[in-house]
Amino acid sequence: MNNPARILVADDNETNRDILATRLEANGYAVLHAGDGEQVLAAMREHRPDLILLDIMMPKLDGIEVCRRLKGDASLPFTPIILVTAKAESGDVVEGLDAGADEYLTKPVDQKALVARVKALLRIKERHDAGSDQAKSAPANGTDLFISYSRKDAAAIKSLTAILQDIGWSVWFDQELRAGAAFDRVIEQALSSARAVIVAWSRNSVDSDWVRAEAAFALENSKLFPVRLDDAALPLRFTNVHTLNLSNWDGSTGHDAVQVLLDHLTEAIGKPSGSA
Repeated sequence: MNNPARILVADDNETNRDILATRLEANGYAVLHAGDGEQVLAAMREHRPDLILLDIMMPKLDGIEVCRRLKGDASLPFTPIILVTAKAESGDVVEGLDAGADEYLTKPVDQKALVARVKALLRIKERHDAGSDQAKSAPANGTDLFISYSRKDAAAIKSLTAILQDIGWSVWFDQELRAGAAFDRVIEQALSSARAVIVAWSRNSVDSDWVRAEAAFALENSKLFPVRLDDAALPLRFTNVHTLNLSNWDGSTGHDAVQVLLDHLTEAIGKPSGSA
């Protein structure tokens, strides 16, 4: 990763680029600019930014297509992408995440939330580049934490995972399975061997059979730590289980409910080995 971290801001509106650049530079980041999709692709190859803030509505190539091309190019290094756009409908969110985006923010962008997301994704980028991203492989004796969630909530889960990994816990949340591996068996093994299970309830996950099954297993084995990402009604079986409210979480470590979650996990499974 570059030092200072290098962020590419892509928007066809120069004023929008300048607003984001000003806040990012104030936090010590180096900022590159691109005004259309083709410039983004060229800047990626020439300058190798560490993170991209990508507007959807751009000339020549829109942000969704740019995201697909970047994420589909195996010759490029892992680079987190945050889609920044005025399009806020759920279908647009799904399309952006399906294209490979790591985060999705809508305009007008809350500047504090933006910086928090950037910091979280850069932590993941740093681990990936160093070859120590613990989410990529589970050790033989299992991870500390297993996170059950809907892929539509991937952006929030990646931010939460970065916080947990910063503390030193190993996390199983988004594995890339080897060819021929049975997905359900891998999930079962990871779930069984994890010391604690965080279930992220949301409007996206409450109807997921996978998430419900994983939550039931964790509850039966006394290792369930549920959180709520929005105001979704919880499945009946879990309505009496204390659930931490992260519906107004801004991505920061200092959020009250996040601190309570960290305290509960520490009490249940102890501090990570090697931590003070």
